[in-house]
This record gives sequence, C-alpha cells and structure tokens, in this order.
Amino acid sequence: MSDSSPTIEFRSDVTVELVRSAAQDADVLFAARVSTQGEQTLDHIDDDPTRSKGLINYLMRDRHGCFDSDTEVLTMDGWRKWPEVDGTEMFMTLSSEGKIEYQRASRVIHKPYSGPMIRLQMAQVDLLVTPDHQLLAKRRRQPHHEKYEFVPARDLLDASHRLVMGGGEWPIKSVPSIRAGVMAVLGFFIGDGHVSKSTPSFRLRKQREILFLRENVQRAGFELTFDGRDRYHLRADETFRLWAKKCYTEDGAKQVPDELLSVPADQLEELLSGLMHSDGSVGKTGKMTYSTTSEKLAGQLQEIAVKTGRAAVVADHPFDNDPAHMGSKPRYRVTIYRPRNMAPRIGWTRQARESQVQVQPYTGDVHCVTVPNGTLYVRRGGKPTWSGNSPFEHNSMTFYVQAPIFVFREFMRHRIASYNEESGRYRELRPVFYVPAKERKLVQEGKPGAYVFVEGTKEQYVVVDEATRDACTQAYAAYQRMLDAGVAREVARGVLPVATYSSMYVTLNARSLMNFLSLRTKRDDSTFPSYPQREIEMVAEQMEAYWADLMPLTYASFNANGRVSP
Repeated sequence: MSDSSPTIEFRSDVTVELVRSAAQDADVLFAARVSTQGEQTLDHIDDDPTRSKGLINYLMRDRHGCFDSDTEVLTMDGWRKWPEVDGTEMFMTLSSEGKIEYQRASRVIHKPYSGPMIRLQMAQVDLLVTPDHQLLAKRRRQPHHEKYEFVPARDLLDASHRLVMGGGEWPIKSVPSIRAGVMAVLGFFIGDGHVSKSTPSFRLRKQREILFLRENVQRAGFELTFDGRDRYHLRADETFRLWAKKCYTEDGAKQVPDELLSVPADQLEELLSGLMHSDGSVGKTGKMTYSTTSEKLAGQLQEIAVKTGRAAVVADHPFDNDPAHMGSKPRYRVTIYRPRNMAPRIGWTRQARESQVQVQPYTGDVHCVTVPNGTLYVRRGGKPTWSGNSPFEHNSMTFYVQAPIFVFREFMRHRIASYNEESGRYRELRPVFYVPAKERKLVQEGKPGAYVFVEGTKEQYVVVDEATRDACTQAYAAYQRMLDAGVAREVARGVLPVATYSSMYVTLNARSLMNFLSLRTKRDDSTFPSYPQREIEMVAEQMEAYWADLMPLTYASFNANGRVSP
C-alpha cells in the first residue's frame, strides 16, 4: 500500500443538501387551474397560495383523474377491467425517458361518482374519463412549440390535440438465448398450427405460407416433414414443443405463452412476423391486420404492438356467412398501426370537436391507480392510449446525497426519480465508511413482516463497531494494493463493502417525493404504516425537511391526508 494512502474515516450520519429547486405551492395551484382557466391562469401566477390551501387539500384528497368501469388497463397479466383491479397487479407504464416499465401501484381508487364525464370517440380513440383526468397529449400549436405533456381531459373541449396510441422503448435486453427463426415459427404455429400427438403440425396450401415456414424452420435448426398431401409436421426441440402446448387457453383458444411476452423487442418482431404470415395481411401503406377468434390473443397482439413501438386497435370482425368459417365463435380484427400513424388528431376542427369530444352525464363507479411513472396504458372499446395524471408533478427538486452504498441500492428501487451517482470506475473511492451510532437499534425481534428493532447491549455495540472498522480497514487496504499494482479501478472496487460512502444527485417532483416519504419514513399518522431501514429513513427525513420549507401548504396537506401520495 502506498505511503500516501488517505486516512480512513468512519461516519454514522448521512448528508442531504437541496442544490436546486423549482417547487412551490403555487406550482400545484397553477397546474390545477390551467384545466379550468386556460391562459387566464397566468393572471394569477403571483397570487398568495395560502388563500387557496383548500384547493390543495382537495387535490390531495380527491382530485385524481379516473376512468369509467368499461375501461381496461394493461398489466403484466394482460388486460384487466378496472372494477377487477385490486392493487396487486404490475401495471404497464411509460417513463419520462420513453421506456416501457411495469410498476406496482401506491394507491388504488374505486369510488362512486355522479357528474359530468368527458367522452372522446373517433376511429382510433374511445375514452370516458372525469374532466380533470390527465391525458398524454399535444396541443395543436405552431410546430416548433408542440410537445407532448399531461393535459386535463376538459381541455380537449376547447382546442385540438393529438393523443398517443402506443409506442415506447421496450428495454428488455438479456433473456435466455432463443435462436433466430424460433419465434417466427412459433408465431406461425399460433396462427395456422395445431398439436397432433405432441407434434406441432400444419395444414397448408398457399405457397407463400409454405415458403415462409420452410425458411424459418431452417433458421431455427428444426426439421419439417411433408406427408404427401397438405400436412406438414415439425420436428422441434423440447422447449418449442412445450411452448406449442402452452399456445392454448383453458377453453382451447390460441394465445402467446405468457413468458414470451417479456422477450426483447427484436424477438417480439419475429413473433409478430410469424403471426402476420399466418392469419394476417400487410397493406400497401404498411398497416397490418390480423384476424382471430381468440379474444386473449387479440389483446396480446396489442401488447406486442406497443412493445415493438407500434399501436393496435381491436374490433369485432363478423364472418358475414363466410362458408369457410365453422362454428359460432366471434371473430376479432386487430389493426396494427405504424409509428407515424399512432398520434391521431382529435377535435382538429371545431366541427369535428363537437362530435369527437363531448360532455356526458355519468353515475357509477370510477377507477384509477397511482404509479411512480404517472402513466398507464388503457383501452376502451378495443382502442388503446397512454394516459396519466397528477397536478403535483409540475415542479422539480434536486438533492445531493452522501450515504453508504447500501442506502443507494435501496433508494434506486424507487423508479420515481433521475439518479446520477459517482462512479468507482472513473475515480478512486475515498476511504469513508459507515458504522452504526450508539443510538442505532441493533436487535430484531419478531417474525419477518411483524418485527421490531430494539436497543442492543453494550457488548453487541462493541462487536458491531469493532467488526465493521476491522473489515472496512482490511478491505480498503486490499483495494489500495490492487491500485498500486496497476489494477483497474472497476476491478479493484469489488473488494469494498456496501458500508462505503458514495454520493449522488437525485431529481424528482413533489408527487414522487411524497411516494418516497410514505414508504421510507415511519410515522404513526400514516394511513399505510411503513417500517424502513433506519439509514434510508435518515436520508428521507432530511429531504422531507427541505421540502416542508419549499411547499408548506402541500406538505401540511400530505400529513393531514395520512401521508398518502396523490
């Protein structure tokens, strides 16, 4: 170890500094009033927010845009009607960076409602939402001023907009290897195949279908045999045969095996190609259509479409006495739109707006959930769109945080913020380590899920203190030996413990911060009690203190309403 090695430091605290903010109570009021006052809101931007604290309380408690009971939301388990949502689902969301992510809800809303609703209805759009519900939309302005943002549904009554039917980056990259051609063959099997004595088989006459199947069977490394008539039998590996058996629902309808909806986008493209070469067609403009009697498969095609950067609409497709059709099952047509056609114009003229955007009376239950990304993928009448809500998102705070690495690993489980952490690949990490203070409770009592921490004995504290200091000192000495020997920092850092201090900048809005505080602080006045690790609670407490000064009315309302994020 070098003679100039820095002195090892041990700490028992964390550092949190507010380095930049654009967050005040007036931001919440401004975002909320835009929906009812439009540009006139600017006349009140400097008003005293204390005169409107009742509005903030209302927003915190009740103002959450909601859907009617016929709307469905896309979850990791497929489409689910809102009355069936119980909060255990993983919901498809769209991050601010445009990435598709599945997230759990921090709040579930099912409540009675009697009042006006906004109905959006045209060839590619069907929504029935409360007037304050936030839609991901772009108002028609001069081209260089246009941008997608959250817009209250009521705004569409007065101005033309574009909505977002689909698209997004499906960021899944690493899955068990699937050979080229395999997913294409499976997609073709879903459309035109069946299982005969455990063997995937096809009955084909069209030359284009036969050529497509032969080409992709060869790419996949399988074999295709012909029985001399019009039947083809596939000799595939055990994994493919298992998938083929999973391509049927309990009532015998076709489906994509659930686990294959989570493969990377390029493999979903192959699956879609196989489906389209069986029961699909592609028009001259590139618009794709697919026909199926499986309602579940039709919904899965919408999921595949959005994960491959597209959007799909499902509609009834009657057979009209087609002699080739046997049985009485209904049929569905799935229309898949290219990215350039996924932003339908609604209310583009005053006359169109009168028919496409209407106010309707409604009495019944309304529904929604709160997710960290603030967005959901929903459909009504088979027509999907990205949607979102929250007037508490029109603000921003950036914090500088110093804490042990294990705190950051807990922090970054919250996909509600932007993070930028110092890197041990590019700089030599400082010898600063965390050791619990004497006030830190050391002993866990009770079973997992129902335990408490209590004070440790003097002897236990001595063991923790000495063992932590010894382990960290030895680890840093090993780290220095490797650096002195010319080993790369990214390799040498592997010996350092999670008690090593790191630093990061974290940027988030008030709604996201409320979600973080509700989960990472232990308070008796919380509607939903939480039991965080003490070290991350120390960070949360300091962030909360800064936020309380920035937005005192919103902070007071947060506490008055059980510390539940809106």
